[in-house]
Amino acid sequence: MSEPSSLNSIKIGIDFGTTYSGIAWAHTSIPGEINIIDKWVTGRNRTSAKAPSEIAYTSSGVKWGFGIPSKEPRLAWFKLLLDPTKYSHASTANSPLARTQLLIPRGKKPVDVVADYLSELYKHTIDHLEKSLGKEVVEVSPLDFILTVPAVWSDAAKDLTLQAAKSAGFGRKKSIRLISEPEAAAVCCLKEIEPNHLNIGDTFVVADCGGGTVDVISYTITKKSPKLEVVECVAGTGAVCGSTVLNKRFEELVRDRIGDKFDKMKYEGRLYMVKEFNDSLKRNFNDSEDEDIFTCPIPGVADDSAARIEDGMFVIDRDEMREIFDPVVKEIVQLVQQQVKEVEKTKVNPSLEEVWIPSRGHFSRQTRQVKALVLVGGFGESEYLRSQLQNQIMTSDGRKLSILQPPNAWTAVVRGAVMRGLEGGMVRIRKAPNSYGNSCSEPFIHGFHPEEDGYIDPYNGVYMCAGRMQWYVRKVKTEAADYPFRYGVVTASRATTLRRTTPLEKRIRTTCTIWVDTSVIPREKFMRRIGITGQPYLRLEFDLLMTFQSASILYEFEVGGKVYRDVKAHYH
Repeated sequence: MSEPSSLNSIKIGIDFGTTYSGIAWAHTSIPGEINIIDKWVTGRNRTSAKAPSEIAYTSSGVKWGFGIPSKEPRLAWFKLLLDPTKYSHASTANSPLARTQLLIPRGKKPVDVVADYLSELYKHTIDHLEKSLGKEVVEVSPLDFILTVPAVWSDAAKDLTLQAAKSAGFGRKKSIRLISEPEAAAVCCLKEIEPNHLNIGDTFVVADCGGGTVDVISYTITKKSPKLEVVECVAGTGAVCGSTVLNKRFEELVRDRIGDKFDKMKYEGRLYMVKEFNDSLKRNFNDSEDEDIFTCPIPGVADDSAARIEDGMFVIDRDEMREIFDPVVKEIVQLVQQQVKEVEKTKVNPSLEEVWIPSRGHFSRQTRQVKALVLVGGFGESEYLRSQLQNQIMTSDGRKLSILQPPNAWTAVVRGAVMRGLEGGMVRIRKAPNSYGNSCSEPFIHGFHPEEDGYIDPYNGVYMCAGRMQWYVRKVKTEAADYPFRYGVVTASRATTLRRTTPLEKRIRTTCTIWVDTSVIPREKFMRRIGITGQPYLRLEFDLLMTFQSASILYEFEVGGKVYRDVKAHYH
């Protein structure tokens, strides 16, 4: 590698996954060269594109990833604790998430555990960069971190992830931003497959099948040059149906066969058994007629013909492997099929998407047709999953989808995050994830508004009705592009509460309180008024700006044509 100029920046992708995490980087002087960190533990010849998302609090300090001694109890799946309302059903007895909740040190919250793990990732990243580029280059080069999060997470969970990352060191005098995992995967895959398979107007679904979660989202290509651009078709969906659920189902099969002997197994023996299933049987299963019997070591358990344990090996037949896989695969099939169904209900919006059909000489207003399904993530490399999706997913007109499994699908998300940092945004239009509005008051209408909500405004003396809602972003109906939504605010205070609802839930929830720092506004922008009590007060009119980004919302406000970023969002 030639030595890069210190005047350029370093783009670093962080794929913080439920089961494994990866890091990739590129120097802007050599943008075509994306480097994957694959060395994790000093003194061991271990290479892997990712490290386990596991941490242990030991008497000798924090251990993480591959560096945790085999006998040490480890916290796993702790990422899911950042959005507990979505994953509470994953915390069943004996699940990694349930064990993790018991192992969290007293005084620590889940966000602290995440910060501790990310801190180790950060230190390892900086150490790797200094060894690769030189300490001097790293010290003078701006570092731009792009951190991936699930697309279906709540705003609060995404904000917690960002807080943990900043606490871990990623935000210390450096740039850090979020990108959704399936969008990062799409960025990477489209760059690799687009020249041969996809054209302007084509719609594709991306299924990011990881260890813990599966995210599904869809895009339509609107431009290929000079830069690739897409629009989001419908809101993404997801569930806890990743490949680690297969490990749990395998353990349940072993428990059913050997009974109490399962609980008497040594912790490290059980860990080794599951690891062998994870690394070999699970990864290579394709339901081939040429392979009817599978074996996995089961340390410390005596041979038992009734339990089908022979020569220290646990024997599994092909039907049992399907029983392990099929409930998980079924859930993924349902997620993808529903996404395809929703996409094919939507119509192309030519005024926004600029999709020109040369053969017809006009813009197309037809409903979308999904052309391909792109499988990424570790589980996305499974041949059995691919074959089941191929057999079961159907379009509305009875077509079977082309299913694409790009090379190195396990690292597609982290490589896509780096590409996003190098090339900027790819998605022109997004679907608003929720409906957003603001609690407000409006002039009271007798006979229409509830009498108990009426009050006299202490500033202007007008009889008002409290507790009304002003909606300015509507889920599904609103297409959020790379420009902000504007909401006029007249206030004498500094905080406004943002609420959200979804059409399905039919209820309003407070998502965050937005604090606008009016101290940065020039004094002359405030209008002096006299209230009904004769006391003077200052009135400020401004526009609250909301810009939907890949995995976050940027809040700003504008006064007199000038935009200020002195806004803080406190999520509930």
